[in-house]
Amino acid sequence: MPPKKKPIGVTATTSTTNAAATTAAAAPTVVATPVTSTSSTTTNSSAAKIIKWYWAGDSTKGTQDTLVEYDEEVAEEIEDAYQNFQGNNKLDRMKIDKERYVDFTQMAQCRYDDPSKQRTIDRKEVDPNIPVQLALPQRVLKKKAAVKKGTKRSANDSDDDVDVGDGSQNGLVPAIGGGISTSLTTTSTTTSTTKQAKKKKKKAVSSDDSDSSENDSDSDDEDYHATWYWAGDSAGGGHQDMWVKYDSAFAKKLEKAYVKNKPKVKVDSDRFCDMQNMLQRRYDDENKRRMLKREDPIKASKAKPGKPTSSTTTTTTTTPTSTTSTTSTSPSTANSITTNGSTNANTAPMSQSLAISQALKCPSTWVDVSMDYKEVDVYPHTAEFDWMSDLFSKTIASNHKNTMTLSPIIFKDLKVTRVVRIQNASLWLRYNHRKEKIIQDNNGKCTKVDKIISNLSNGPDVDKDANECFLFHGLNVSSITGITKFGFDPRFCSLEGMFGAGLYFAENSSKSNQYCHAGACTSSGFKANNCKCTQKDEVCLLVCRVILGETLVENVFRGNNPGEFWHGRRTEPKRPDGVNIYNSVVGESKANHGSKATLQLREYIVYESGQVYPEYKVYYKRIK
Repeated sequence: MPPKKKPIGVTATTSTTNAAATTAAAAPTVVATPVTSTSSTTTNSSAAKIIKWYWAGDSTKGTQDTLVEYDEEVAEEIEDAYQNFQGNNKLDRMKIDKERYVDFTQMAQCRYDDPSKQRTIDRKEVDPNIPVQLALPQRVLKKKAAVKKGTKRSANDSDDDVDVGDGSQNGLVPAIGGGISTSLTTTSTTTSTTKQAKKKKKKAVSSDDSDSSENDSDSDDEDYHATWYWAGDSAGGGHQDMWVKYDSAFAKKLEKAYVKNKPKVKVDSDRFCDMQNMLQRRYDDENKRRMLKREDPIKASKAKPGKPTSSTTTTTTTTPTSTTSTTSTSPSTANSITTNGSTNANTAPMSQSLAISQALKCPSTWVDVSMDYKEVDVYPHTAEFDWMSDLFSKTIASNHKNTMTLSPIIFKDLKVTRVVRIQNASLWLRYNHRKEKIIQDNNGKCTKVDKIISNLSNGPDVDKDANECFLFHGLNVSSITGITKFGFDPRFCSLEGMFGAGLYFAENSSKSNQYCHAGACTSSGFKANNCKCTQKDEVCLLVCRVILGETLVENVFRGNNPGEFWHGRRTEPKRPDGVNIYNSVVGESKANHGSKATLQLREYIVYESGQVYPEYKVYYKRIK
């Protein structure tokens, strides 16, 4: 936020002056008056000086353009804290109330919930024996409509009644703890008696209100309240297919926690709200959860005549600290993959999200894009969830169905139970940069890799020029969080791998399933003799975007024993020119190359972690 203009110069404060408005503009007035106060004092060689503290208030025509005096008690506390700060610059803050504090390093009054919302403070030493030249701030008055002589004017009809962000009215901004404003207040004693005059006044007030709302960007008070819901069940046997509204008292509690980034809010003795994941959970079993929704109306800024405000609302659900922005009013209405750019231009957060989205060049499925790490639950029955279910079912290898393979659990299907999209801006930046570099190194397009069965037609877009595709990676569930937050680490890759120490992926869900362990099982990898997985366990694997780039297809395996091609390899093999490298390796399958191939199913290997983006955590069950 750019620094605020220093308030109009004032050397002291006086009682607010009430004057009748007789001209269209009031010139700056200079008042000579002795200042009387019981504020804290300091002495010098000549006379005792009174210390006064002010904060920057708003007049009816500007923002932070008038000084407001703190009351005596608060001023004394600020002065004591200020003197302590002079002796020890680490004591740079002083609490004003539960919402505000003074920061002496910036000489500003700040809010706890948003320190960027600041108001300038000022300290003045005044000699009570010397008359003070007080320059009152200049203010242009509106032209009055014709009124009947002697009639009183309703407070509600005041031309100067505008919203200036701190509860000020008619130019008088109340000091914290009770104080005196230095702005000039003009109160009319007459009222309009004609309909035409009233219309003119309403139009003027509406125009002034709109301008004030636009200019006062760091107003302390919001003029709207968010509404909160939890996902309930409809009477027809539905499950989380309708939104149930929290009462206003609890909604305010949730909103306060949301603004302050609190992780949990207690609902009752059985339930709590997980604010990071936007879920209502049970204490006895956190896996029993219901989605939360925050409906954030567009800030009710008063529109100018002839330009009605939009009635659109922004619906937000987050996981964790994420925000999924749609215009739906129930979970069942999110029936298509969200495309970036469908944002409301009237809301600043959405405009910022769009700008970040465009800068990152992130997938169209991402929502409410920011630089924060987010995990976003993908709703069942949406296009994205249905694609993931198809991806698991359609890529099960026939030789893995209804038989015990390297995994001890027999199954005929892998049923997706939950999909979590990872929105990790820092990892995506690295991934996208690597992709653009590979395309550039290969003159704009890499040689196409055919027959990738995991590239389903109903999935998210992939960059074909880079041979980008979605592939599976199976592992123990305990290792997933570290990978989604920080990416794959090639240092943990084993040289005993068939193609050396690379990152291995599969196009068959059932192949990666052999490496997955969950529940009470602590095993890792396949052929685990001590595997304790059970049929009822909910297992998790990663679905990743992988850049294959220019690929070496290994139709006939050249071995990994000492002296053989793949022994001790940690980097990509070189191309025939001996200079350039391949970006990935495909271990070909018998189905694609015949009996000379070693593998039953294809494997994909990359040696650079920047070529992998772990985009989905997918939870599933093995169904008999």
